[in-house]
Amino acid sequence: MSPEALKKRVMEEFKSSGLLKSLDVETSAFHELPRLLKVRHLSMRLVLDDVGALAAASSIAAEIKRDLEHEGIDLEYEIRPQWKVVSVCSVAPERHEDADSMPFEQFQAEVQSGRARRSVTIHVSAEAKTHILQFLRHVARAYRQNAIYRLLETCINQKLSSRAEEYWDPVLYHSRNIEWRDVARIVESRVAFSEREAMAIV
Repeated sequence: MSPEALKKRVMEEFKSSGLLKSLDVETSAFHELPRLLKVRHLSMRLVLDDVGALAAASSIAAEIKRDLEHEGIDLEYEIRPQWKVVSVCSVAPERHEDADSMPFEQFQAEVQSGRARRSVTIHVSAEAKTHILQFLRHVARAYRQNAIYRLLETCINQKLSSRAEEYWDPVLYHSRNIEWRDVARIVESRVAFSEREAMAIV
């Protein structure tokens, strides 16, 4: 069986189970790996838009794995439900008068997959806080609180992305740390954009 044939089999199984809409076909991946002891070795990563389909997807993947074993083919698979941020808020009381004193250390985020929602805790490191403060210098004071939430939302969504190297499953892990490297690239790109805008106005 080729990776393309494996993809077709998966889509047929999901369709017959009424779950095809829950499968992100474009993001899911199917590959052939180097042979192990002369045994063909395939891999697949199934990405779900709805965590509610996880149990059924696991059953489908396990059944396909058993069928391929009978054909002398080893299948390695992973299933990643896709989550997205719904909201971000601060855990501590907010102080609008001084951006440097705003509570960066801990936030609460609500994430969603299908109809399921989870509340997760976000911890911001001191180094990440430094980068955020750098970014806030380019944001008008009245918009700084919202800018922080949008920045953290971007960081969290990147960690939740099914394409991330270190995929974060909020069902298994209810908290996550935001480190300097998580915000540095986003901050640098937004600061550079703000500076270009300022130069254009001048």
